[in-house]
Amino acid sequence: MPLPAPRAGTQPRYLQLYEVLRSRLEAGRWRTGETIPSIPELMAEFGTARVTVRQALEMLETEGAIRKRRGVGTTVERDLTHGRWVNLPTSLEELMATIDTIKPQVLNLELGATLPEVPIPSDERAAPSYVRMRRVHLRDDEPYCLIDLALDERIYRKRPARFRRHPVLSVLKEVRGLQVAAARQQLTIRSADVDEARHLSIETGAPVADVRRSLTDDRGVVIYAAVILYPSRSVRLDMNLLVSHKG
Repeated sequence: MPLPAPRAGTQPRYLQLYEVLRSRLEAGRWRTGETIPSIPELMAEFGTARVTVRQALEMLETEGAIRKRRGVGTTVERDLTHGRWVNLPTSLEELMATIDTIKPQVLNLELGATLPEVPIPSDERAAPSYVRMRRVHLRDDEPYCLIDLALDERIYRKRPARFRRHPVLSVLKEVRGLQVAAARQQLTIRSADVDEARHLSIETGAPVADVRRSLTDDRGVVIYAAVILYPSRSVRLDMNLLVSHKG
C-alpha cells in the first residue's frame, strides 16, 4: 500500500513510514529476534524511495526497537507491545489505584496561582488561590505523564512537603474532613509540542492523550484541577456500559 503523497502541514513520508512500522511492532507483527522485511521489500510494499525507508529504519534503530545485523538482516531488538496502551481510569476509585507506583518530579511550583484551563460547570467556583505545580510523573524511571495541576492553597498548606513529593491525589486522602462531591475528566487526543515532547521523551508532534481533570468539594469549590498529558500512540478505556444505579 503506497504511502499518501505529503500535503502542506503533514508529516514527511519517512515519518509516516516510521509510524506504520512502529505500529506493527507494537501490535506484535514481528516478535523480538525476528527479521523484518528488507529495504527492497518495504520499498515495494509502500511505493517509496530507498532513502525514505532508510530514514524510517534509522529512527527505529536509534530508539533501540530494531538492529541491523550483518548477514542476517534487520531484527527486532526490543518488545514494544507492552508500551502500546495507556489505560486511562474511568472512575475516581480506579484513578486512586493507579497512582501508587508513580514518582513525581517537580519542574516548578507557584503560590497564589489560578486554575489551568479545565471545564468547570457554572454552579462551581474557584478557591481564593491555588498552588500550581508542573511535574513529570515517572513509572519505572520512564516518563508516564506530564501534569500541570492546581491545588487549593488552603489544602496544600496542611501537608506542603508531602504534596510536593507524592502524587497529589494520594495525599488528598490523608486530609481529614475533606469530601469530594464531584470528579470530572475530559479526554482529547492531540500532538505534543516541543517542550511537552522533551519532558515526555517523545518526538515532537507525537500523539498524546490530553486529560483535563477536576475535583470539587461538598461546598462547590474546585479544590484540584489538572491538565495531564500521557505519551500514547493508543489509548484504551475499559468501561462497563451496563452499570446498575441504585436509587
